Amino acid sequence: MRLLLPFLLALPLLADNSANLALFAKGVFAENKGDLPAARDLYAETLTQDPGAFPLASKLSRIQGFMGEHHAATATLRDFATANRRHLIAQLSYVSFLRQHAYHDALAQQAAVETLEIANENFPNQPSIYEPLINLYETLEQRSDSLAVLQDQFTAETDDPYHWLALAPIVKTLHPADSTEYREQLATIYKKASVRGLADAETARKISEYHRSQGDLPAAIHTIQNHLEQQPSSHSLRTRLGLLYLSNQQEEKGEKTLLDVIAIDPDQALAHQSLAKLYRRQQKPLPALHHRAELLRIQGGTPDQTIALANEYLELDQPHPARLLLEKARFDFPESPAIHARLAIATLRDGETKEAALLFRQAETLAESSQDPSAIQYLDADFQIEFAHSLVEAGDQEAAETRLRQAAQNLDIDQHPEKYARAVTSLAKIWLAEGRNEGPAKALLQRAISIDPENAEAHRLLEKN
Repeated sequence: MRLLLPFLLALPLLADNSANLALFAKGVFAENKGDLPAARDLYAETLTQDPGAFPLASKLSRIQGFMGEHHAATATLRDFATANRRHLIAQLSYVSFLRQHAYHDALAQQAAVETLEIANENFPNQPSIYEPLINLYETLEQRSDSLAVLQDQFTAETDDPYHWLALAPIVKTLHPADSTEYREQLATIYKKASVRGLADAETARKISEYHRSQGDLPAAIHTIQNHLEQQPSSHSLRTRLGLLYLSNQQEEKGEKTLLDVIAIDPDQALAHQSLAKLYRRQQKPLPALHHRAELLRIQGGTPDQTIALANEYLELDQPHPARLLLEKARFDFPESPAIHARLAIATLRDGETKEAALLFRQAETLAESSQDPSAIQYLDADFQIEFAHSLVEAGDQEAAETRLRQAAQNLDIDQHPEKYARAVTSLAKIWLAEGRNEGPAKALLQRAISIDPENAEAHRLLEKN
């Protein structure tokens, strides 16, 4: 059955002649057996009997090409194209064959040009014809002919947007960008395309982008608005509208439009990205962080990217969203010491002391067992200070004191004065709370204030004691 399938599919393409069908069937069986010479001869004889069957001419030419008979393959396609000038696919197949197998042959190039010129007369305003024809003219340095073919396309009486938009890249190729022809022809193209093309998203996008490139933002905005009136569900262009509003200094409209987009589709990454930039510019850090976090959720990211975002939340005293962000990252990167370390800190600051204590120890275990030598860096001073706070909450002051001493000893005061001040302030707080080492504790607090005058905790403890 597999061998008969090509034969059965080709039956309607051949003349109603049982002898010719038999010849064709023999050709199919010969081709399937790998006997290309026999198949070639049988197809050739079949084509002689049925010269109007283009699929048969194409099959014969293909086998001739497989056998290295390129002149014969060319002749097969040429003869069919010459005899059937109203057969568009035959003209294009012949030209394509010439350009593929004899691109640098002057005679082949001329044959291709002549074929396309005749086809252009028979099938005017067809991109599949005028585009390769212009390309060949350009290869032959016949710019005047290229321009003439292009100009002919502007005489077409059609409002088909695809016809007009197909001309834009040709105009940009043939005319200098600072020329009058360039500006006028592009203006014509996008004006004509606007008549019936604004319901299509890609067409509306191209027209809007043209207006934007010309510095006419109101026209670019109006184009997208017109499209959305016809296609309200076009979220990608609604996002584009929001961006255009922002570019046109209409921030309130831009913000509302982008918020409308994500209210309908929370996974519109570009809308979140644009809102994050807007809120940063407006110095609204929390909304900006929210949309950056959403962008990270949609696109994914590395542990370092997640930690950087979580750190920004923690700096703004927002441990809960930092914790939620890191919880998701722990699911994605279960073996990451860095994620566990930062999650432990966020969890502690979010008031979950017991859970935080477990996370601190998990982070240490992961760092110590990691194959990455740099993993130990995640158990830095911040981690140790926060771990100590967790231990204090759990009533293990001795272990907390040990960690704070180690954190202070390992810190370079010149590079990290604020961290050092935090470590010694926390140590002094433990001593004062237990009623011991009062003198050394006050000395530590004075030391912390001298290093970091903004250390409010040290000031409070010193005044209290």
